Amino acid sequence: MKLTQFRRRLSPSRLWQRLRHLRIENKGLMLMSLLLAVALFAISRQPLSDVKLFNVPLEYRGQRPDVEISGDITEMVSVRVHGPRDVVRSLLPTQLAVIADLSSKEAGERVVQLRPGDVSLPDNNIRVVQIEPASIRLVLEPKVKKRVSVEAQFIGRLADGLELYGSSAEPDPIEIEGAESQVNKVGRLLTETVNLNGRSKSFQAMVDVETPHTSLRVLTTTPIKLSVEIGERRSFKRFAAIPVQSRNPGQMSKLLTKTVEVELYGPNSALDVLQPKDLHVEIAPDTATGATIATLKVILPANSSPHIEVRKIIPNEVKLKK
Repeated sequence: MKLTQFRRRLSPSRLWQRLRHLRIENKGLMLMSLLLAVALFAISRQPLSDVKLFNVPLEYRGQRPDVEISGDITEMVSVRVHGPRDVVRSLLPTQLAVIADLSSKEAGERVVQLRPGDVSLPDNNIRVVQIEPASIRLVLEPKVKKRVSVEAQFIGRLADGLELYGSSAEPDPIEIEGAESQVNKVGRLLTETVNLNGRSKSFQAMVDVETPHTSLRVLTTTPIKLSVEIGERRSFKRFAAIPVQSRNPGQMSKLLTKTVEVELYGPNSALDVLQPKDLHVEIAPDTATGATIATLKVILPANSSPHIEVRKIIPNEVKLKK
């Protein structure tokens, strides 16, 4: 029985069917192999040529975590390659990359050699003949951090009769990181510009900050919440003959200057309702007993606008009798 089954498996018809199926299943693979062989043969038969590629990207890798590249750096180099003419002539600079290895470089002025082996190539049939420049110079500095203030930057005009009172950022200050010399130059960072055109009341905006050098990084989470205060246009107003007062009766008997003039700065409508009798000028409470000169302090009504400022007291000091 086993012999009969074996003979059936070896019958000519069965063998032919198996071979036929085997050949059909491998037709695609055979065709691909043939095309690849033809392509390799065509490439190998092409004349070899040199081509110089300009503006090939230069990448910096292996930099130590405690140093930072400072100042201007080389970002592009030229690479001369050698290979099959059609292949090298079709190359684009962005298909290559030259790697500058900084793994062994400490802080200071450094030189990095650029060698053919440092070039990433898209085709094994190409080899690098030359890199220009063959070496680059750069400065590595200690990496430092610093906290700096935030200052808002505005463009445009407010609606008529209004004025920008001020702004505040949150968070402020913020932390930056970079090369020591670059970080030391920064005392503040400006926000991106905020447009005031047509604004008629206070508002808030989410903004980012601008860094003066590309190597500087902002470590604080951004964007920043900027609160902008807008109010009625302000002006100056003077109040004459305001009596000088003192909480110490003994000082009043020695007072030589009895009245002063006060100049305020604030919203027009808030200043218009103020009368001289609403202002109180007192001798500063920290004036020492027996002093011959005393400084003055203006007290505004409790319900007056918080945007009113005392700009001048004339005179700003009064004389006392000895």
